[in-house]
Amino acid sequence: MDEAKARVLAKLVGGEEWRIGEREFVVVLRRPDGSIVALSDDVVAEYPGDGAFDAGTPSTNILLRDDPTEYWVIQDEEGGVMLADPDHGRGWPSEEEAEHEARGIQSRTGLKTWARRQRLEDTLPARSP
Repeated sequence: MDEAKARVLAKLVGGEEWRIGEREFVVVLRRPDGSIVALSDDVVAEYPGDGAFDAGTPSTNILLRDDPTEYWVIQDEEGGVMLADPDHGRGWPSEEEAEHEARGIQSRTGLKTWARRQRLEDTLPARSP
Protein backbone atom coordinates (compact mmCIF):
# COMPACT_ATOMS: atom_id res chain seq x y z
CA MET A 1 0.00 0.00 0.00
CA ASP A 2 1.11 3.55 -0.45
CA GLU A 3 2.12 5.90 2.37
CA ALA A 4 -1.16 7.82 2.49
CA LYS A 5 -3.25 4.66 2.76
CA ALA A 6 -0.91 3.26 5.44
CA ARG A 7 -1.14 6.48 7.44
CA VAL A 8 -4.96 6.42 7.44
CA LEU A 9 -5.17 2.71 8.27
CA ALA A 10 -2.60 3.04 11.06
CA LYS A 11 -4.65 5.82 12.63
CA LEU A 12 -7.85 3.75 12.37
CA VAL A 13 -6.42 0.62 14.01
CA GLY A 14 -4.00 2.26 16.42
CA GLY A 15 -0.91 0.93 14.67
CA GLU A 16 2.07 2.45 12.98
CA GLU A 17 3.09 2.68 9.35
CA TRP A 18 6.30 0.97 8.28
CA ARG A 19 8.16 1.43 5.01
CA ILE A 20 9.06 -1.96 3.50
CA GLY A 21 10.25 -0.86 0.08
CA GLU A 22 10.88 2.25 -1.91
CA ARG A 23 7.16 3.02 -2.17
CA GLU A 24 5.53 0.18 -0.22
CA PHE A 25 4.19 0.41 3.31
CA VAL A 26 2.55 -1.91 5.83
CA VAL A 27 0.70 -1.15 9.03
CA VAL A 28 2.01 -2.83 12.16
CA LEU A 29 -0.12 -3.30 15.26
CA ARG A 30 1.48 -4.49 18.50
CA ARG A 31 -0.97 -6.41 20.64
CA PRO A 32 -0.95 -6.50 24.48
CA ASP A 33 0.16 -10.17 24.47
CA GLY A 34 3.33 -9.26 22.52
CA SER A 35 2.13 -10.57 19.19
CA ILE A 36 2.33 -8.40 16.10
CA VAL A 37 -0.25 -8.02 13.34
CA ALA A 38 0.95 -6.68 10.00
CA LEU A 39 -1.53 -5.43 7.41
CA SER A 40 -0.73 -4.91 3.74
CA ASP A 41 -2.78 -4.71 0.57
CA ASP A 42 -2.27 -8.45 0.08
CA VAL A 43 -2.31 -10.10 3.50
CA VAL A 44 -3.00 -9.77 7.21
CA ALA A 45 -0.32 -11.70 9.08
CA GLU A 46 0.03 -12.43 12.79
CA TYR A 47 3.43 -13.02 14.37
CA PRO A 48 3.90 -14.40 17.90
CA GLY A 49 6.59 -11.81 18.66
CA ASP A 50 9.48 -9.70 17.42
CA GLY A 51 11.68 -12.68 16.50
CA ALA A 52 9.05 -14.20 14.23
CA PHE A 53 8.27 -10.78 12.76
CA ASP A 54 11.95 -10.13 11.99
CA ALA A 55 12.27 -13.62 10.47
CA GLY A 56 9.12 -13.18 8.41
CA THR A 57 7.47 -16.31 9.83
CA PRO A 58 3.85 -15.58 10.73
CA SER A 59 1.86 -17.98 12.87
CA THR A 60 -1.15 -17.35 10.67
CA ASN A 61 -2.14 -15.19 7.75
CA ILE A 62 -5.19 -14.28 5.72
CA LEU A 63 -4.74 -13.54 2.05
CA LEU A 64 -6.69 -10.47 1.01
CA ARG A 65 -5.84 -10.34 -2.66
CA ASP A 66 -6.08 -13.24 -5.00
CA ASP A 67 -2.78 -14.68 -6.04
CA PRO A 68 -2.76 -14.83 -9.84
CA THR A 69 -2.14 -18.55 -9.45
CA GLU A 70 -5.29 -20.56 -8.96
CA TYR A 71 -4.74 -23.03 -6.14
CA TRP A 72 -6.52 -26.31 -5.42
CA VAL A 73 -7.19 -27.95 -2.07
CA ILE A 74 -8.27 -31.42 -1.09
CA GLN A 75 -11.54 -31.75 0.76
CA ASP A 76 -12.78 -34.86 2.50
CA GLU A 77 -16.30 -36.10 3.13
CA GLU A 78 -16.13 -34.86 6.74
CA GLY A 79 -15.48 -31.27 5.61
CA GLY A 80 -11.75 -31.28 6.32
CA VAL A 81 -9.50 -29.32 3.96
CA MET A 82 -5.86 -30.15 3.24
CA LEU A 83 -3.32 -27.68 1.87
CA ALA A 84 -0.08 -28.45 0.06
CA ASP A 85 1.69 -25.65 1.97
CA PRO A 86 -0.16 -24.96 5.24
CA ASP A 87 2.54 -22.56 6.46
CA HIS A 88 1.70 -20.20 3.60
CA GLY A 89 -1.99 -21.09 3.32
CA ARG A 90 -1.73 -22.49 -0.19
CA GLY A 91 -3.07 -25.54 -1.92
CA TRP A 92 -1.66 -27.22 -5.01
CA PRO A 93 -0.95 -25.01 -8.05
CA SER A 94 -2.70 -27.43 -10.43
CA GLU A 95 -5.92 -29.40 -10.32
CA GLU A 96 -4.11 -32.50 -11.60
CA GLU A 97 -1.62 -32.47 -8.70
CA ALA A 98 -4.40 -32.04 -6.14
CA GLU A 99 -6.49 -34.82 -7.72
CA HIS A 100 -3.46 -37.14 -7.67
CA GLU A 101 -2.90 -36.43 -3.96
CA ALA A 102 -6.62 -36.86 -3.22
CA ARG A 103 -6.64 -40.29 -4.90
CA GLY A 104 -3.59 -41.29 -2.87
CA ILE A 105 -5.18 -40.21 0.40
CA GLN A 106 -8.41 -41.98 -0.46
CA SER A 107 -6.61 -45.23 -1.34
CA ARG A 108 -4.60 -45.13 1.91
CA THR A 109 -7.38 -44.10 4.28
CA GLY A 110 -10.66 -45.05 2.60
CA LEU A 111 -11.93 -41.52 3.27
CA LYS A 112 -13.58 -40.03 0.19
CA THR A 113 -11.54 -37.03 -0.97
CA TRP A 114 -11.58 -34.72 -3.99
CA ALA A 115 -9.89 -31.60 -5.30
CA ARG A 116 -11.62 -28.23 -5.49
CA ARG A 117 -10.59 -24.62 -6.02
CA GLN A 118 -9.14 -22.95 -2.96
CA ARG A 119 -11.30 -20.31 -1.29
CA LEU A 120 -10.30 -17.57 1.15
CA GLU A 121 -11.88 -19.38 4.11
CA ASP A 122 -9.51 -22.33 3.50
CA THR A 123 -6.67 -20.19 4.88
CA LEU A 124 -8.46 -19.23 8.11
CA PRO A 125 -7.40 -21.13 11.24
CA ALA A 126 -9.95 -23.50 12.73
CA ARG A 127 -11.75 -22.17 15.78
CA SER A 128 -12.14 -24.18 18.95
CA PRO A 129 -15.73 -24.73 20.19
